[in-house]
Amino acid sequence: MSIYDLMSIGNNAMMNAKLGINVTSNNIANADTKGYSRTRVNYATQSPIMRNNLQFGTGATAVDIKRFYNYFIEQQYLSSNGQQQFWNAKAETLYSVESLFKQGDKNYGLSAALDKYFTSWNALTQDADSSAYRMELKEYSNTLTTMLHNMEASLVQEQHATDTAIELGVADANKLMKDVAELNKSIMAQPENLVLKDQRDQKVRKLGELLPIKSLHQTDGSFSIVTQAGQTLVDGTEAFELVQKGPEATAELTTSSGFKGGIAFEGQGSKELKVEMTAAGAIGTATFRVSTDGGKTWLADENGVERSFTAGDVDNKVKIDGVSIWFTGSAPATNLSNGDGFNIVPKNGLYWKKTTAHLVNITPLGGYGNEEGRLSGGRLGGLLAARDSGIATYRERMNAFTKELIWQTNYQHSQGAGLEHYEETTSTNIVTDPAVALNKTTLPYADKIKAGTLRFQAYTPQGAPDGAKFEVAVTPGMTLTQLVTAINGAPTGPTAKLTASIEGGHLKIKSKAADTSFEFAGDTSGVLAALGVNTFFSGSNNADIALDARIASDPNRINGAVVNGLGLVNQGDNTNALAMHAIMNKSVRLDTIHTNTSRTFSGHLSSMTALVGADMDGASRNKVYNQTVTKDLEKRQQSEAGVNMDEELTNLSKYKSNFDAASKLITTANQMMDIILKLKA
Repeated sequence: MSIYDLMSIGNNAMMNAKLGINVTSNNIANADTKGYSRTRVNYATQSPIMRNNLQFGTGATAVDIKRFYNYFIEQQYLSSNGQQQFWNAKAETLYSVESLFKQGDKNYGLSAALDKYFTSWNALTQDADSSAYRMELKEYSNTLTTMLHNMEASLVQEQHATDTAIELGVADANKLMKDVAELNKSIMAQPENLVLKDQRDQKVRKLGELLPIKSLHQTDGSFSIVTQAGQTLVDGTEAFELVQKGPEATAELTTSSGFKGGIAFEGQGSKELKVEMTAAGAIGTATFRVSTDGGKTWLADENGVERSFTAGDVDNKVKIDGVSIWFTGSAPATNLSNGDGFNIVPKNGLYWKKTTAHLVNITPLGGYGNEEGRLSGGRLGGLLAARDSGIATYRERMNAFTKELIWQTNYQHSQGAGLEHYEETTSTNIVTDPAVALNKTTLPYADKIKAGTLRFQAYTPQGAPDGAKFEVAVTPGMTLTQLVTAINGAPTGPTAKLTASIEGGHLKIKSKAADTSFEFAGDTSGVLAALGVNTFFSGSNNADIALDARIASDPNRINGAVVNGLGLVNQGDNTNALAMHAIMNKSVRLDTIHTNTSRTFSGHLSSMTALVGADMDGASRNKVYNQTVTKDLEKRQQSEAGVNMDEELTNLSKYKSNFDAASKLITTANQMMDIILKLKA
């Protein structure tokens, strides 16, 4: 080996040490840089040389710079962090909602307002003619309606805020997918660019916060990213897209089905409805069942018996929790086959854009996001679950609660009489088409109307009963026009006491003769409550419930009494007040797919409060658990990829020693050369 070889080895050794110092310095400088992965220089022995049958080493060379990053741990981290973000988003969203239902102080809150409302009816039973008790009932009724309004407004606000967060999250996810695809392209062109790889890993992590993902390494150095459910988000340099889409209905017909029609719906709901035909036949005879969890279970009554619905046309809609369903099509291709399926999404959903013409619904079906093919984690999954299985579900249950409270109150109130007789009255609810059967109209309580009898009692100007009670037979299929005709024809001839008419879709009833009056003496059909005549509340949900305007302006209209067998409304009669108070202990079933249990109104409210609390507790517990796992995985990743200052300082000292030794080697070789040159001289 020549002196020149020694100098070459020394020079290479100095360059290697200098490279090691540079890499170590870069690690130290980026110790606090988020997303930076430490690096090390890999060295390899150079090929030896042969001189006089002897093998001499030629030193070492830097092969590459290794980036420390454990992708096996990272896959676990992405999965765990996706779950943490899911439950974190759900817990954050439900936190503010939970306070609306808390009943910590027995003197405040919705539960207290409901108790005071019923207690006011009980007070009225003590003295049905008392103006003080009537004013108290009026005030507590207004308090109850105000609290229901405030709850609805707060839930709507939370729902809108969640929708906005989802919209922003979708935009962020789409941008991150494009960023990762662009970084893939750059890395494929510059495979040794470690900065780009750090940037890509950070983008993938951010995407993993929004969606439940896993990354797949390709031989060309790029990443493919798919959701845990298998939808491809990034494929090399190609980025896919997520889109939000409004309500829709799609068909999944059997291969042998000849059905050429379709399914239609109106209204919105928190749950997707899977419709499956259970008996073949034409529209009007075929039957179907409904699932809200993708077909795992099917809607059942309170006895656990699966509910069956008839496939009707537009005039025979099936209403399920605010969503009206009907079938369309013209004969003869209108026969539905057993097993024909339809999917109804009565809300805004999140879709994976597989192709321009093919969108795949990935919206979670339930609050746990563990359904096949749907989002199972990520912040977007948590927000969607909190919106649909949380806020929207609570709204629907509370609206069903209020709707039933209004119905029970109005039905009983319409049976009674107040301190003043009517000279005329007009319904609060509108019938848009007086020629349509009442039970097929858009009246909120159209389905409550049944066959029964509507009774009236007329009075002279002196307040004495003017003849016996007269009756009107009511049927569900009766139109408003027919009802008016029946009322006008009930007290026939010269003894006719009342006249009915339709004004702007409202039913108007008035006494024919001046100074005469009338009362409603009972209604077993429910038509008065459905139309909003002689009722206590107006409206049908949390947003529009209100004390009837007639009672609000004159509490004497509160029906504490009834028309007795002699046609009189006795002073101090508390018959109807007792019946109104008894509603408090009546078990009722809410018109909602979220519960089929009969309870008292207080029981339903307590159940609702417990549900919100359980949802919040479950979200918090899952959040803490996944947070712990995620932190542990992050520590494990940092133990490999993170910069350890003690280790870096040790390496710096080692490389400096290497540099000094290499420098000494060159100096020694140079001295040897000088000696040789002097000898030759």
